[in-house]
Amino acid sequence: MNIGLLLPVKKKKWKPVSLEIRYVEILEDINLVVCYISCLGSDAIYRKGTRRRLKAKLDAMFREGNVWPVFEHSWIKGFYQSKDYRFDEILREVAVGRTDEIISKIKGLGILANKEILVTGQSAHLEYAIEKLITKVKTMNILIPEGASEPREAEKAFAETGIPVHITTDFDILKRVRLWLRFPDDHESFDVLPERFDGTIVDLGAMKIIDTKLRKIFSINIEFSDRIKRRIGQQILNSLEKGALEGFMVAVCANAWDISVSEASVLLDMRLSFQS
Repeated sequence: MNIGLLLPVKKKKWKPVSLEIRYVEILEDINLVVCYISCLGSDAIYRKGTRRRLKAKLDAMFREGNVWPVFEHSWIKGFYQSKDYRFDEILREVAVGRTDEIISKIKGLGILANKEILVTGQSAHLEYAIEKLITKVKTMNILIPEGASEPREAEKAFAETGIPVHITTDFDILKRVRLWLRFPDDHESFDVLPERFDGTIVDLGAMKIIDTKLRKIFSINIEFSDRIKRRIGQQILNSLEKGALEGFMVAVCANAWDISVSEASVLLDMRLSFQS
């Protein structure tokens, strides 16, 4: 699979807009085809004739090299994308799928099997948390808003594992736990609760780890491994919005391989990191 990347580079005044190609092997059978377009410092790239000729060259090259899809730097968008695409939702989905790995990387939590945890989120996320994490904790507490349906997996999980799943609408549950897994789009009434909580919040909606006791906040990042970063080069990665290329690659490969984005991120050797 050959995936294209269009990047702008500085143009020498006396030279026309030109193309330079570089191939980067991400993994076996996955290549990033980097197309440098010399246009920075000039308005030539905005001329219809220049864009038409450049598009024809790119089309021919991509057809011959079987390159598709193509990701464009925001400064030169419009050849293959009609708008800027953000990949925040893709990266959140990766983080949700690798929740247990995130928890394992948080320093100072201690042994999870000895702990009660709190989980909030929409119904599908609550079911997912029960299925994936029930055997790794002492007790799972699920906070739901008044009138919400209880997760169907709760009774089944207790019957199969003997590990309690405590479902409650009482906010006082925050006093009993020190780890809160907050999945995306949980109930808006829970937004005031971090101020009352004394512990660690893994906020997968905001992609943050919040230590309310030490008053520290860490961003959850999905990154290429150091090995792949060296292949791509820091200059390319720094020229793009943080997480943009990673999100694009994960989405493309998940679609091509017909797997989840979290599974694709693992196969692409992407790592989780925290940054304060």
